[in-house]
Amino acid sequence: MIKILINGYLGKMGKAVEVAVNSSDNFKLVAGVDVNVPSAQESDEVFKNFSDIPKQKLNEVDCVVDFSNSAGLSSIAEQAIPKTLCLVSGSTGYDDKTEKRIRELSNSFNVGVALCSNFSTGAVLLNHLGSIASRFYDHIELVESHHEKKIDAPSGTAISIAKAISDSKEKGFKNIKSEINKIKGTRGGLSSGINIHSLRLPGVIAKHELIFGAPGEILSFIHDSTDRSSFMPGVLKAVEYVMKNRNFVVGLDKILDL
Repeated sequence: MIKILINGYLGKMGKAVEVAVNSSDNFKLVAGVDVNVPSAQESDEVFKNFSDIPKQKLNEVDCVVDFSNSAGLSSIAEQAIPKTLCLVSGSTGYDDKTEKRIRELSNSFNVGVALCSNFSTGAVLLNHLGSIASRFYDHIELVESHHEKKIDAPSGTAISIAKAISDSKEKGFKNIKSEINKIKGTRGGLSSGINIHSLRLPGVIAKHELIFGAPGEILSFIHDSTDRSSFMPGVLKAVEYVMKNRNFVVGLDKILDL
């Protein structure tokens, strides 16, 4: 049985992980950490800071599952990895310097780490199919939609998709520029040579649409997560992976071997 600590415990994704872990015979929730936990709710299993966890309790933990933010990821990595705790994170918005530092920690302490911008199998398949389609099309746009409380735009998943698909296109895509932009940013933001358009709306969880265009036809791939439970099989699979392989990976596609 793999024993889990959730960082970002009070968030919607943290709570979804709690349900998934408690519903499985192969995992056990040991503790939760969240900087937003009220003092009155702190207990022997819920803590405001990682440093508040007693050594005896920490010794029970095998893997940290992090759904916080870029600062929270950096902090938990610096504290958990040196204690040889594996780390699986869905936090986004971190920069290349942070990724490099976490990779160094993983290698130095021989600890498994997985950084995944999206844990949905469908989202990974969207990326994979888009990479195949990119060989046959020269024009592409990417639209990502998320709930109104998501703090970063575009999404980490959208940036990852754009990079992966651009890398698979040897000569790159042709970017269509409007001669007159009446409103700044109307054509989206350019990432890895692909225009990304971000929508933020209540009622949305996470949706990504790849649109390829050619004379006389449009090819679209859409992945729409309507419930956070769609991410949980990927999260648990990532935990099993880092516990077994003890290496550093970025992206669920590496874990699924696509």
